[in-house]
Amino acid sequence: MNIIVRDFVRPDPALVKGFEGIPTGMVSDAMGRGNSMAAEIKQVWPGAKVLGPAVTVRTFPADNLMIHKAATLAKPGDVLVVNAGGYKDAAVFGDLLGYSCKVHGIAGLVIDGATRDAEGLAAVGFPVFARAVLPMGPFKDSPGSINLPISCGGIAVRPGDIILGDADGVVVIPQEHAAEILAKAQAGVAKEQQLRERIAQGEFIFDILKLDGVLKNLGVVEK
Repeated sequence: MNIIVRDFVRPDPALVKGFEGIPTGMVSDAMGRGNSMAAEIKQVWPGAKVLGPAVTVRTFPADNLMIHKAATLAKPGDVLVVNAGGYKDAAVFGDLLGYSCKVHGIAGLVIDGATRDAEGLAAVGFPVFARAVLPMGPFKDSPGSINLPISCGGIAVRPGDIILGDADGVVVIPQEHAAEILAKAQAGVAKEQQLRERIAQGEFIFDILKLDGVLKNLGVVEK
């Protein structure tokens, strides 16, 4: 179904900002070690990070007409999240569109597909996460949808879900559970800091977490 929904309910900006600086791994742990996009979807240039509410896009492989349209609807701080069918043999994004997005305050792009112009995107400082990078560009003649539920990297994404990406990859935080997930992630960060302090004193993680008992319960015999 080819439909464009112009707007949707976004999460509280303060709630979104709360995830700033928290590693994606910690947030995934807070969601029961889930909601991580496919391992292939990585930052296109070193140091790229992304955080913001999702504007969802479904586009045909090798076509970026709907991405161009979505860029005109996104608000500052939004993240474009694109299902391009996982197609890796034609880029549907590049540095000119990235520069336009940057000028209009869009926080970044996550695409289940390919991009190009990695150096140009780094030069303008626009964060992009994609399955692949290659030179061949797209067409602009196919329909699609904007701001309907999609799949990206094997994870369901709805408009307004919070997207967080760093060097490890991308996680999707369901908007309705975001406050609870943030509290768990913040608690996890605090717990890890305590662990680091004990590790610095020479303790083994094996001993801190009492993993010897786990081995015994599994019937592992030490001789």
